[in-house]
Amino acid sequence: MPSLPVPETPAQPLPESGLVCDLPERLPESQISILIVGGGVAGLFAALECWRKGHNVRIIERSPSRSVSGDGFSISTSAIRALQKWPQMAEENERISYEPWVSWHKITGEMISGPAPFQLNQSKNPDQKDLEEKPVPKVYRHSRPKMHKMLCDQLERVGIIVEYGKQVVEYYEDADLVIAADGVGGKSSRITLGREVPARPIGYSIYRASYPLDQALCDLILDEKLPVMENGMPSSQIWLGEDVHAVFGRSADEMTWYLTYPNHEQGKESWSHWVEPETVLKTTAIIKGWPKFANRLIQATPKGRIHDFKLMWREPQPCWTSAGGRVVQIGDAAHTFHPSSGQGATQGMEDAVSIAACLQMAGKDNIPWATRVHNKLRFERVSCLQLLGVVNQEIRHRSVNAQPSQTKPIGLLGAWIWEHDPEQYAIENYDKAMKHLADGCSFQNNNTPHGYSYRPWTLDELLSDKEMGKKIVLEGDWE
Repeated sequence: MPSLPVPETPAQPLPESGLVCDLPERLPESQISILIVGGGVAGLFAALECWRKGHNVRIIERSPSRSVSGDGFSISTSAIRALQKWPQMAEENERISYEPWVSWHKITGEMISGPAPFQLNQSKNPDQKDLEEKPVPKVYRHSRPKMHKMLCDQLERVGIIVEYGKQVVEYYEDADLVIAADGVGGKSSRITLGREVPARPIGYSIYRASYPLDQALCDLILDEKLPVMENGMPSSQIWLGEDVHAVFGRSADEMTWYLTYPNHEQGKESWSHWVEPETVLKTTAIIKGWPKFANRLIQATPKGRIHDFKLMWREPQPCWTSAGGRVVQIGDAAHTFHPSSGQGATQGMEDAVSIAACLQMAGKDNIPWATRVHNKLRFERVSCLQLLGVVNQEIRHRSVNAQPSQTKPIGLLGAWIWEHDPEQYAIENYDKAMKHLADGCSFQNNNTPHGYSYRPWTLDELLSDKEMGKKIVLEGDWE
């Protein structure tokens, strides 16, 4: 993208007497001008975090307007921790998110566990006493449009307006910094890697749909099967079968469902392939044991609300920065995730926090070092989480053949994931990582599983092991 002037953030008016300002403390002006490309969760949050660190920010998005469609995603504690620095957003986040109580089922109808809170460090059902004595981190479930609105509203409060309808045709190194949050298939890989990252199918597709709750509850059976719990929490069900898993859930105002199913047909990657309920019912008709109420949920879905896309894989890419260090990728542009990881939004937000903090540590004269250090601090952690997405799908699909007491349907979601503080980690490790990159001094990341020494991996290796009947062996403590 050619160098563009980044307007300074206008001074904010003081709050009226007696009112508490909802803005966090902002560091002094860094004189760093940043152009952010992409108005998804990672790009929007990067703009906010860079503003908080004193940087001047401009953000552009190719879509003609703010996103008002989509279903939902989960955000875990490591990203929510950063929201606590923003008082009004922290409050809004509690209002618009929800914590579903989840029950796990075999596709044959046998209950595995639940309903209980979806907990990050436990796969068994705790009783209420356990929860009170040892509270566990909350997983926040968000509606994508509501999350986007929350971030955009906060940007407006600090004087940053997303500029929509701006199409990037090329990236250059002649700006202070361009943060490329341009998503999967964006043009930023041409300057960071010199090529686009090829996508390959992994043998699955996923149907995803979300629609107003009142349209689903016209069917009383759906209200009975997916009730509000006695404690007022919404309920979700996860059904596991051979090579399939499905999620059905409700929030305060939406009904959502997903179905991951085998699909070995050749096809292109698409985010705009919509199908009607009748198409999905042809798929469910051949799934042995498929629950009948789920077909009613699918049939109740309004036309034009079911998204069907092939799950594609891009190998972990160690390099997220341009040669001159003036362009850096974050979010999906830098790393894509298997849906079973549940980490796409969380890791995009962690990226945002990390790059803003690295720029704070580096200062205007050392921006290229900031992007390289950020890359060093983040890549191994993200690669481990990408691997975990593949592993967790295998765990869930194997659960159908195990006894309930032997299953761990949640997968491996250990404390190393949710205890991480990306801002503090960047600040504490910036100098050590830079000396490692500049002078070869010893440095080892510790934001990965305890006892695990990182080694590169590829999907081909995993698929080859699977074909030979080998289990994926994860060294160290991933739980």
